[in-house]
Amino acid sequence: MRGLFLVLCLLILAETQAQQEKFLVSNGKKLPLKEYVVNGEYEARLPFILFLHGAGERGSDNVAQTKVGLPVLMQTLKSAGLEHYVLWAPQCPSDQRWTDVDWKAVVHTMKKNPTWPMELLMRGIDSLVANSTTIDTTRMYIVGLSMGGYGTWEYIARQPYRFASAMPVCGGGDIAQAKNNTQTAVWAFHGKADNVVPYENSVRMVNATKKVNTNIHLISFPDVKHDSWNKAFAEKKIVRDFISTQKK
Repeated sequence: MRGLFLVLCLLILAETQAQQEKFLVSNGKKLPLKEYVVNGEYEARLPFILFLHGAGERGSDNVAQTKVGLPVLMQTLKSAGLEHYVLWAPQCPSDQRWTDVDWKAVVHTMKKNPTWPMELLMRGIDSLVANSTTIDTTRMYIVGLSMGGYGTWEYIARQPYRFASAMPVCGGGDIAQAKNNTQTAVWAFHGKADNVVPYENSVRMVNATKKVNTNIHLISFPDVKHDSWNKAFAEKKIVRDFISTQKK
């Protein structure tokens, strides 16, 4: 995409995991990004995972977004048998959101245009798909928690062709847009006692999406409040099914 490029700032090698601190830049806007390349020396193309953090991890340090939920997810990916992959963990600025919605509301209306962090991220992934010779475009996955759960639902509504499967945790979205998702498999998680994002948000999105897509699942945690992501990301069997899905 015009005006979009990646700036490599720091490369850290740790055993078979390479971490690159990057920025997505376009039209004067900049989005920090941590890229993980796990066992990248591989003959076949690599699966790709996008991880969207929650509101508490916003900022510009390019670190906070890797501290909540992601360590558990990466450990489960390993135990579930995913040995080679690329993962992007972008960081939303402190004064921005992945989606322009009221998180505590039950009814949502997706805006005509995405927020600039979401738009910049989507352009970056479009560019990655168009130019990368290492990414398996049939095995692209999106995961998000809380604010990132909202971002996950919105991303697959705006680009239902991009990801093979999605895992929104304690999120929500616009049920009127659920009709767009005829392709992406969804494993949604939510704590029934969530006191930040209503549990009903996930129920409504899952029920609406099931009308056009049979590969939709809601995993509910009784008595769990808003911090349901570590429990969700530790579900090895579900994570294995999630990463085994391929886009048709």
